Amino acid sequence: MRHRITAALAWALAAASLGALAQAPSGDAARGKGLFMKDMCYACHGTAGYGSQYGVRLAPDPMPWEAFAHQVRHPRSSMPPYAPQFTSDQDLADIYAYVASIRPGPKASEIPLLKD
Repeated sequence: MRHRITAALAWALAAASLGALAQAPSGDAARGKGLFMKDMCYACHGTAGYGSQYGVRLAPDPMPWEAFAHQVRHPRSSMPPYAPQFTSDQDLADIYAYVASIRPGPKASEIPLLKD
C-alpha cells in the first residue's frame, strides 16, 4: 500500500512539473509580430506562420513552447540558430505569443468566392 501511495505521489508531482514546464512565458503578440517580420521569420514560415516549402507551419496551434524555443536555439535543419545574445528570451516569448495568437483562416466552404 505504501508503494502505491509513493508511486501516486511521484506521478502527481511529475505531472504537475510537466504542466509548469509547458507554460510559455508571457509575451507581447504585437511586439512579437514586429520581431517576426524584422528577424525575417516570415521569409520561410510565411507572414501568418502557415509555412512554405522552406519552413514548417507554425500556426495556428503552434508546437509547445519548449519545442519552439529549442528549435529556434538549436535548429535541426537549415534554419539558422538564433542565439540569446541576438534574440533574447523575451523576444522569443513575444514571437511565440504572436504565433500563438494566429487563428485559423475560414474553411473553403465559408468563403463566398469559392461557393457555387
